[in-house]
Amino acid sequence: MVTGRTTIKLCLFALTSDPAVAQDFQWEQRANMPAGRWGASTFVINGLAYVVAGRSGSTDQTDMWAYNAGTDSWSAKAPIPVGRRLATVFAMNGKGYVGCGLTSSSTRLSDLWEYDPITDEWTQRADFPGQARYGTWHFAINGLAYVGSGNMGTGSGPFLDDAYIYDPTTDTWTNGFPIPDLARNGTSSFVINGKGYVVGGREQSLAFVPDVWRFDPQTNSWSSLADFPGTPRSSPLAFVYYNDAVVGCGRDGSENYYDVWSYTPSLDQWGAVPDYPGMSSLAGTSFSIGNRAFGGLGWVLSDNSSHFDLWELVKPTNTGTSEEQSTLPVVRLYPVPADPGDGLLITTLMTGPINAELINSLGQNVMSWTFVSTYTMATEGLAPGPYVIRWQQGGMSGQLRCVIR
Repeated sequence: MVTGRTTIKLCLFALTSDPAVAQDFQWEQRANMPAGRWGASTFVINGLAYVVAGRSGSTDQTDMWAYNAGTDSWSAKAPIPVGRRLATVFAMNGKGYVGCGLTSSSTRLSDLWEYDPITDEWTQRADFPGQARYGTWHFAINGLAYVGSGNMGTGSGPFLDDAYIYDPTTDTWTNGFPIPDLARNGTSSFVINGKGYVVGGREQSLAFVPDVWRFDPQTNSWSSLADFPGTPRSSPLAFVYYNDAVVGCGRDGSENYYDVWSYTPSLDQWGAVPDYPGMSSLAGTSFSIGNRAFGGLGWVLSDNSSHFDLWELVKPTNTGTSEEQSTLPVVRLYPVPADPGDGLLITTLMTGPINAELINSLGQNVMSWTFVSTYTMATEGLAPGPYVIRWQQGGMSGQLRCVIR
């Protein structure tokens, strides 16, 4: 776990040649899923996202729906034979896999089912060899699936710290490589550039943790990375947006969260993204189709309701091309969030003076300044809460989000 002061890259929210039309990262609503739920399983095959099972009301569903981002539409597919929530899920070699999970009768599962999108059929495969469980971390890399941790009991555990590897070509499981830390449940997991990442979750002590781990299948080893910067939580949304990860929403023992953060693996740094605008909080669904990223559904514990709204995270640019394709200057800010005694360091690759202003949550201008290359802003005397730093250089402009704790 990383301790002390964390260096964080804050994503560049907006760049434009015309300040009057500056745009941030933004969430745009897409077609609702036909039925609300939380704890569903999601995998992507050949440009379609499949959302399987999950819980609605007091029932764990068996139905499956495919989302087509090109037409912004849903279509019904073959239901999984056994309904469940908080399952293990991955996709490999053109097939989707769903296993483990929790049923309406509070039964923990250890089965594994394979979905073939060509025949629209499910086939049972070799059972997961460990104890029946739900809430695992899971990802697939180079034709193998890696699964570990999870919960084999009630909400308070016991949690697990083991790991297993599944090979679909032989339909066999072997012992894997556990995260070298405490047992945990309700993590987020994703894959970027051939490495698996696991974020946070809840330890056996019932503490929610912010730590982040990366698994390298070439060396079968784990590395500890920069902590998740938001409040530690369980079962957040997590997806890949270009070569960054996006993690947000979720819940700890008492509060729903809607803040969202991006992670850049090449820099091991986190930055803020606009808050999720939908209803999802706990155990929503999230997926990426190419360079498009989506999140939605989920459960709000305070009103015991499950939701069916779906949102896409988008980032327009001044050239009309994607962030990956465009060659735009970079402005960075750290640390985020900041403590009252920290100095906020702003750096840029641009040359020439930049005009900047600090705006509080009421839209008021707190201070203005001009800098070249770098600037350290004192935070003493600033009230805790969210702020926006707006900047402009010639015809270029943008804004950065920061938080004073």
